[in-house]
Amino acid sequence: MIYMHQFIPRNTSHRLQQLQHWGRLRQEQVGQAYYLTKDTVLQFLRRQLERGNWREVQEVLRGKPMTRAGQFLYHELRDRVVGKLIMRLGLRKIIAVGLAMVLLPVILAQVAGELLRRIRK
Repeated sequence: MIYMHQFIPRNTSHRLQQLQHWGRLRQEQVGQAYYLTKDTVLQFLRRQLERGNWREVQEVLRGKPMTRAGQFLYHELRDRVVGKLIMRLGLRKIIAVGLAMVLLPVILAQVAGELLRRIRK
Protein backbone atom coordinates (compact mmCIF):
# COMPACT_ATOMS: atom_id res chain seq x y z
CA MET A 1 0.00 0.00 0.00
CA ILE A 2 1.29 3.46 -0.87
CA TYR A 3 1.17 6.06 1.88
CA MET A 4 2.34 8.95 -0.32
CA HIS A 5 -0.57 11.18 0.75
CA GLN A 6 1.21 11.71 4.06
CA PHE A 7 4.17 13.26 2.28
CA ILE A 8 2.31 15.47 -0.19
CA PRO A 9 2.20 19.00 1.17
CA ARG A 10 -1.30 20.23 1.89
CA ASN A 11 -2.56 23.07 -0.28
CA THR A 12 0.11 22.39 -2.88
CA SER A 13 -1.37 24.80 -5.40
CA HIS A 14 -1.60 27.54 -2.75
CA ARG A 15 2.02 27.02 -1.71
CA LEU A 16 3.11 26.99 -5.33
CA GLN A 17 1.29 30.29 -5.91
CA GLN A 18 2.94 31.81 -2.84
CA LEU A 19 6.35 30.62 -4.03
CA GLN A 20 5.64 31.95 -7.50
CA HIS A 21 4.71 35.36 -6.11
CA TRP A 22 7.58 35.47 -3.62
CA GLY A 23 10.20 34.37 -6.17
CA ARG A 24 8.69 36.51 -8.93
CA LEU A 25 8.39 33.47 -11.17
CA ARG A 26 6.49 33.56 -14.43
CA GLN A 27 3.87 30.91 -15.10
CA GLU A 28 6.00 29.43 -17.88
CA GLN A 29 8.91 29.03 -15.44
CA VAL A 30 6.70 27.06 -13.07
CA GLY A 31 5.60 24.82 -15.95
CA GLN A 32 9.21 24.32 -17.04
CA ALA A 33 10.18 23.53 -13.46
CA TYR A 34 7.44 20.90 -13.28
CA TYR A 35 8.50 19.14 -16.48
CA LEU A 36 12.19 19.39 -15.61
CA THR A 37 11.50 17.86 -12.20
CA LYS A 38 9.42 15.07 -13.72
CA ASP A 39 12.10 14.24 -16.30
CA THR A 40 14.78 14.25 -13.62
CA VAL A 41 12.77 11.93 -11.37
CA LEU A 42 12.10 9.46 -14.19
CA GLN A 43 15.74 9.43 -15.33
CA PHE A 44 16.98 9.04 -11.78
CA LEU A 45 14.62 6.16 -10.98
CA ARG A 46 15.47 4.36 -14.24
CA ARG A 47 19.17 4.69 -13.50
CA GLN A 48 18.73 3.34 -9.98
CA LEU A 49 16.67 0.40 -11.23
CA GLU A 50 19.36 -0.40 -13.79
CA ARG A 51 21.90 -0.45 -10.96
CA GLY A 52 19.76 -2.95 -9.08
CA ASN A 53 18.48 -0.71 -6.26
CA TRP A 54 14.97 -2.18 -6.46
CA ARG A 55 14.13 -2.08 -2.77
CA GLU A 56 15.26 1.52 -2.28
CA VAL A 57 13.32 2.74 -5.32
CA GLN A 58 10.26 0.91 -4.04
CA GLU A 59 10.58 2.61 -0.64
CA VAL A 60 10.94 6.05 -2.22
CA LEU A 61 7.90 5.47 -4.44
CA ARG A 62 5.85 4.22 -1.52
CA GLY A 63 6.65 7.41 0.32
CA LYS A 64 8.41 5.75 3.22
CA PRO A 65 12.17 6.00 2.75
CA MET A 66 12.90 4.60 6.22
CA THR A 67 16.16 2.80 5.57
CA ARG A 68 19.39 4.70 5.21
CA ALA A 69 19.64 3.65 1.58
CA GLY A 70 16.09 4.90 0.88
CA GLN A 71 16.77 8.20 2.64
CA PHE A 72 20.04 8.57 0.72
CA LEU A 73 18.25 7.99 -2.59
CA TYR A 74 15.56 10.54 -1.74
CA HIS A 75 18.09 13.19 -0.70
CA GLU A 76 20.23 12.50 -3.76
CA LEU A 77 17.16 12.88 -5.96
CA ARG A 78 16.19 16.13 -4.27
CA ASP A 79 19.70 17.53 -4.67
CA ARG A 80 19.76 16.54 -8.32
CA VAL A 81 16.41 18.27 -8.94
CA VAL A 82 17.61 21.43 -7.18
CA GLY A 83 20.81 21.45 -9.21
CA LYS A 84 18.97 21.12 -12.50
CA LEU A 85 16.50 23.85 -11.56
CA ILE A 86 19.38 26.18 -10.78
CA MET A 87 21.38 25.33 -13.90
CA ARG A 88 18.63 25.09 -16.49
CA LEU A 89 16.21 27.76 -15.30
CA GLY A 90 18.69 30.08 -13.61
CA LEU A 91 16.77 30.17 -10.35
CA ARG A 92 18.22 31.21 -7.03
CA LYS A 93 19.00 28.33 -4.71
CA ILE A 94 16.31 29.17 -2.16
CA ILE A 95 13.63 29.25 -4.85
CA ALA A 96 14.89 26.03 -6.43
CA VAL A 97 14.82 24.27 -3.05
CA GLY A 98 11.28 25.53 -2.41
CA LEU A 99 10.09 24.32 -5.80
CA ALA A 100 11.72 20.95 -5.28
CA MET A 101 10.12 20.57 -1.84
CA VAL A 102 6.67 21.27 -3.30
CA LEU A 103 6.96 19.44 -6.64
CA LEU A 104 8.94 16.34 -5.71
CA PRO A 105 6.33 14.61 -3.49
CA VAL A 106 3.58 15.36 -6.00
CA ILE A 107 5.56 13.95 -8.91
CA LEU A 108 6.65 10.89 -6.94
CA ALA A 109 3.00 10.21 -6.09
CA GLN A 110 2.04 10.54 -9.75
CA VAL A 111 4.83 8.20 -10.86
CA ALA A 112 3.86 5.64 -8.20
CA GLY A 113 0.20 5.84 -9.24
CA GLU A 114 1.09 5.41 -12.91
CA LEU A 115 3.20 2.36 -12.09
CA LEU A 116 0.33 0.82 -10.13
CA ARG A 117 -2.08 1.39 -13.03
CA ARG A 118 0.32 -0.28 -15.46
CA ILE A 119 0.94 -3.23 -13.16
CA ARG A 120 -2.78 -3.85 -12.56
CA LYS A 121 -3.58 -4.04 -16.28
